[in-house]
Amino acid sequence: MQGNYQSYVNKVVQMTIPTNYKQQLKNIQSSPKFIHGKPVEFPGFSVITPPYVEDDYNQEFYQNLQLISSQLTEKLGEDFFLALPSESFHLTLADLIWDKSYLNAVKENLNFDDILISELAKIFKEYQSLIPKNQSLELEIIGLSIFPRAIAVCLVPTESSYELIIKLRQLIYQNEEIINLGIEQHYDFAAHVTLGYFNQIDDNINSEKIESIIKEINYLLIDDSTPIFKLKEFEIRKFTNMINYTRQPQWATVKLN
Repeated sequence: MQGNYQSYVNKVVQMTIPTNYKQQLKNIQSSPKFIHGKPVEFPGFSVITPPYVEDDYNQEFYQNLQLISSQLTEKLGEDFFLALPSESFHLTLADLIWDKSYLNAVKENLNFDDILISELAKIFKEYQSLIPKNQSLELEIIGLSIFPRAIAVCLVPTESSYELIIKLRQLIYQNEEIINLGIEQHYDFAAHVTLGYFNQIDDNINSEKIESIIKEINYLLIDDSTPIFKLKEFEIRKFTNMINYTRQPQWATVKLN
């Protein structure tokens, strides 16, 4: 069960406090989603914002993340940190199904994709009717976080934006047809944009140096000029791996003011 807004803020602050980087670095692992720097097959569906290359509203925001990502690559090295192509940067609003769970679902039901897309269209239509007119959804960068297999930028929405995002997730995860498809909520919402994954983790990695580099870049990231992320649109996307997110023109999308 997702907590209230203040508990969300407290959680994300803890994820991004530089004093926690040392502890976070103790748990890092190479990502199985890439082998020799190349993405492996990892199919599924998510509800996400349009990737950077297709997002007309957040170009400055993503340009900033592109700079941060290049700094991480330059200072950490490509052998250690595998940056994602910036054109694939996006914000995930709801994970749906992926990898073996998705492959098994398709094997058991050849119409799985069509049913999922149809049900989400109904949910999106209901959600769109609940959004107040002229409602804007905004999220602010709070800092870098070290995930077990990745480095990401975490964001905090305004309280009203948070409530509307959680409402969307409730409509999805509590929908009977979605549940019947074998889809369930695995994670609480934590807004983030993944910048890249850990590539090769040696036993002799210099954790102090890595911690220092990430702290330095984090300070560059957080300042008064950092652009706000404007959540203007989201949609269902199918992915084949962690850099390829596609959709068909007839698939449902939600557009906000």
